[in-house]
Amino acid sequence: MKKITLLFTFMISMISLGQTPIITMISDGDCFGGTPKVVEIYAQGTVDFSNYSLQKSTNGGDFGSNFNLSDLGTATDEFVYIYRDGETEGGSSIFAAEYPSASNTFATTSDAVNFNGDDAIRLVLDSDSSVIDQYGNEEDGTGTPWEYKDGYAKRNNGTTPNGTFVVTDWTFNNGALNEEGNCQSGTNFEDIINLGTYEATNQGGDAALLITAPADNMTYSPNTSEVTVEFAISNFTISSSATEANGDGYVQYSTDNGATYINKFDAEDIVLADLDAGDYTVMIQLVDNNGDALDPAIEDMVSFSIAMATQVTSITELRADVETNGVGSYYEITGNSLVTWTDGYNNRRWIQDETVSGILIFDQDEVIAGDAYTAGDMVSGLVGYTVDYNGVLQFVPSEDAGTVESSENTVAPQVITVAEFATNYEDYESEYIAFENVTINDSDEEDADGTFQTGTNYPVVSGTDETEMRTDFYGADYIGEMIPSAPTTITAVAGEFNGNHQVFATNVDATLAADNFTASTFTLYPNPTSNGAVAIQTETSGAVNVEIYNLLGKRALTAKNVNGNLNVSTLNAGVYLVKVTQNGVSSTKKLIVK
Repeated sequence: MKKITLLFTFMISMISLGQTPIITMISDGDCFGGTPKVVEIYAQGTVDFSNYSLQKSTNGGDFGSNFNLSDLGTATDEFVYIYRDGETEGGSSIFAAEYPSASNTFATTSDAVNFNGDDAIRLVLDSDSSVIDQYGNEEDGTGTPWEYKDGYAKRNNGTTPNGTFVVTDWTFNNGALNEEGNCQSGTNFEDIINLGTYEATNQGGDAALLITAPADNMTYSPNTSEVTVEFAISNFTISSSATEANGDGYVQYSTDNGATYINKFDAEDIVLADLDAGDYTVMIQLVDNNGDALDPAIEDMVSFSIAMATQVTSITELRADVETNGVGSYYEITGNSLVTWTDGYNNRRWIQDETVSGILIFDQDEVIAGDAYTAGDMVSGLVGYTVDYNGVLQFVPSEDAGTVESSENTVAPQVITVAEFATNYEDYESEYIAFENVTINDSDEEDADGTFQTGTNYPVVSGTDETEMRTDFYGADYIGEMIPSAPTTITAVAGEFNGNHQVFATNVDATLAADNFTASTFTLYPNPTSNGAVAIQTETSGAVNVEIYNLLGKRALTAKNVNGNLNVSTLNAGVYLVKVTQNGVSSTKKLIVK
C-alpha cells in the first residue's frame, strides 16, 4: 500500500512538473520609446494561463503591477508572447514589424510589461501566490550580469523554472539590439534573437560559469583594499582536491591576465586583499581533473579598477582640474572648506574655500554621517568624485572622510548685484551670496496666493536686471509667509538649471550685520580690465588691503593700504579672485584680466 502511495505521489509531481509556464526570453527593444518590450513564455505541457500572473520589480523595488494572463488562453507545448508595443510614424505596430513570424501573441499596456533593461519579472500562481519562475532579482539590474538594456536574455536549454533567479540558467545579450531593428534600418529583432529555441531537455545540461560580482568595468573608491569576486557554476561537480578525482574537475582563477592560475576546489567567493589603486582583471575557468581547460572552454572574466584620488588644496583647484579633465574623477580636498548651508534633502551641503569657490556636496547614499558638518564648520580631507547635474558641479562623497578643523565660524555672504550674477552666474555657482534692495515678484503658477510656496520659481528684479529665485529649501523660515512688496534682501546659494541662472534662497529679508556690508559692497572697475589697472571703491572711506588669487588658489598679488587704483599689470590674462579687507572685514569678487 505504501509503495502504491509513493508511486502515485511521484506520478502527480511529474504531471505537475510537465504542465507549467517557463520564462524563456525577455527583450528590451530599441525602437521609439524603448519598444517593443517582449516576454517569451513556453507552455510545457497543457497550461491554462488564467491561473497565472506576471509581476515586475522596478529598479530593485518590491514585485507588483500584477497582470493576469488569462487572455493567453490555454496552450500546449508551445511558445506565447506578451508584449508592450509602440507605433511607427505611420501608426503601425512596431512589434509586428520586428517580430513578423511570432504567433500566439498578446499586446498589453500593463505596467508589468513596461520594463526597462534593469527590471526583474516573475510568473506567479494566483491560487497561492507562489513564484513559478523568475528573471532577475529585486535590485537595480544596471551593471549586473543580467542587465538587458537595448538587448535580450535567453534561457539555456535543459534548465527548469525556478522560484528564485538562477543566473547560470541564462545567456545574456545586453545591448545587442542597440541601433538595430527595422525601425532603425537594421536587422529585425526577431532575426537577432531567434525566437522559440528553448528545449526542456539538453542531454544532462552543459557546464556553465558566470561571474556575478563585481560589475564589469566597475570603479571602486580610493582606499579600497579588498574586493570580493562572486561567481556561480552549474552542471559541474567540483572535486575536493587535485589528487581526489571525485568530481568533474575544479576551478582555476587568475589575477594576472592568465599568466598564472590558482587552483580552487570550491565555489566560494574569491576575496582579493591588500589591493592598491590601479586596474585589475580576474579570469575564472573550469578545468578537468588533470587541470586541462574544458572543450569547449567554460570561462568568464571581469575587469575593475580602484581609483586614486587626486589631491587638491582647495575647491578652486578642484574646479580648475574639472575644467581641464571633465567630471568623474576622485579628489581629496586637503585644505579647509567652510560649510555655508546644509539641507536634509539628499544630505546636501554647500561648502566654499577661502577664495570663495563653492561646490555642492550631494550625499544621496548617506556616506557621510547625517549630523556631520553644519553651517560654520571648517572641514578638510573630504574624499569623493565629481558629477554634473543640470549644469551644476556636484561632489559625491565616496567615504566618510574629513575632519572638522573648527566650528561656529562666521558665514557671511558675498553681496553682489543681480546684474553681476545674471552675467557671470557660473562664476558664482554654489557660493553663498546675497542680493540687496531687490523686488520679488509673485509666481506665475495658478496656485500662487501671495505667499511663498515650496518648489516654486519667483522672479527677482533689480531695475532692468532679473534672475530667478527657487524655493528649494522646504524648511526655510519664509515658506508660507507673504511675499514682501517692498525691496528686500535675499541670501542664497547660487546655482543654475540647464543653463538658466537661479538662486536657492536660504532667507528673505535677512538681517545681516552691518559690518558685513562695509567692505563687501566694494566695486571693481573696469571689470574686465585690459589696461593694467583696476579701481577699488567701497562705501566707506579708508584704505583697504588686497589679496588676489588665481583659480588654482595661489596668491598672485598682495597690496596693502590701497586707496583707489590698484596696479594689476603683472597679472596674466585670466580670471582671478580679489579679496578686499577693510576694518577687519573681508569680502571677495571675481576679476577678469584681458
